[in-house]
Amino acid sequence: MRFFLLAILLVPAALLISACSDEGDEGTTAKVTLSEFEVVADPESVPAGDVTFDVDNEGEETHELIVVKTDFDAGDLPTENDGSVDEGADGIDVIGETDEIDSGDSDSRVFNLDAGKYVLLCNLVDDDHSHFQQGMWTAFEVTAAE
Repeated sequence: MRFFLLAILLVPAALLISACSDEGDEGTTAKVTLSEFEVVADPESVPAGDVTFDVDNEGEETHELIVVKTDFDAGDLPTENDGSVDEGADGIDVIGETDEIDSGDSDSRVFNLDAGKYVLLCNLVDDDHSHFQQGMWTAFEVTAAE
């Protein structure tokens, strides 16, 4: 009988402790909107840790989102001859990317980000233009975790 009463008291306490300890581990969500030819992130700065990027393509063309950690200013990333970002250049650390996202579609990815400067960009190249060179990038900052 005592064991039963002890179990009745301990189970709710264990559940409460478990719920409280998971609160800080949920991470942060950044909503990213892609269109011709811009990348808009809300918010533009998040704390370090797991960051979920919920990406919507509101443009007419297919786009992608690439998350790059770099000390370069967003518009000054090294490029290839076709105008796309040179993803293998020194000072460019590609953290991850979405699949190509068709017009009207969405994608969501989670990346664990350290504090620092980032650029969110589309690096697709169509027959006549590089999306990056057309302005499909935005600066993004990750601050030290609180």
